[in-house]
Amino acid sequence: MTKHFDLLSAQGNDGYQQLIEFFPEAIIIHIEGIIVYTNIAAQKILGATSSDQLVGKPILEMVHPEDREKVLSAIKSALQNPYDAGIGEFAPSNRYIEERLLRVDGSMVEVEATGIAIVYEDKPAILTIGKEMTHPQKYENLLNDLAYMDSLTGLYNRRWYMDVFRKQLDTRKFAVLFIDLDGFKQVNDTYGHLVGDGFLKKVAEGFKLAVGAQGEVARFAGDEFIVVLHSYRDRRNLEQIIEDILGQVEDCREPDISVTASIGISLYPSDGENAETLLMQADKAMYVAKCNGKNRYCFFNEVG
Repeated sequence: MTKHFDLLSAQGNDGYQQLIEFFPEAIIIHIEGIIVYTNIAAQKILGATSSDQLVGKPILEMVHPEDREKVLSAIKSALQNPYDAGIGEFAPSNRYIEERLLRVDGSMVEVEATGIAIVYEDKPAILTIGKEMTHPQKYENLLNDLAYMDSLTGLYNRRWYMDVFRKQLDTRKFAVLFIDLDGFKQVNDTYGHLVGDGFLKKVAEGFKLAVGAQGEVARFAGDEFIVVLHSYRDRRNLEQIIEDILGQVEDCREPDISVTASIGISLYPSDGENAETLLMQADKAMYVAKCNGKNRYCFFNEVG
């Protein structure tokens, strides 16, 4: 009798999901040869900026043509001889294989991977775990990258702003936006933290959509976010991006959730020449926007 290891049986557990999402090795789940899930490490190895670039594609399309027969054989072996996370009598010594994968841009990366039979969304699936076969320094860099990510939203975190961004200050102009969600506490108090977390994830995706390639988005803490915009043309273009960000919060709202956003903006170098000062000035401007009625934005140079 064939058994499958239900590795994701606790999908409803946020902590468990975060463990998988931010696991330092690549994780790809595929059902009948079609990718249905990739974690952040897998996206980085394959050169993808989001899971949308990978989900829905045949897994063998990501494998170098000369290695596809070997990988297909390994997949069949995993389905026929599943084992519990590589432990026990079903764990053959040759389960790990070396293979070449094709990145999104067509370049090649060498990995060492293994497949485990699991149940995912009530269907037999293969969970592939792998890591890039490169210089150890690259693997260490991947771990550092994950340290700068917010575990709930997948955005950059406060550490990124304070530790990385401030080292990148140069002569370019850019704007720092400090965003606070108005009324979010009531969502947690009324509907619970699961609903609140879901709303924060939607808002984070909306912010990334509004900002695009024109900057970076970070979750600073709780319901506070930072946006660093460095590719806007002029004041009007900057204001249009900010209005798009406000609109994303509006689009995430539901009939019983009346959350808005207050945004403060500081400009480099006129409002400050280091990361801490720019953040402080943007924070001050945000509180002015909040005091003036919320659901609006305010530039620091307009603060009286």
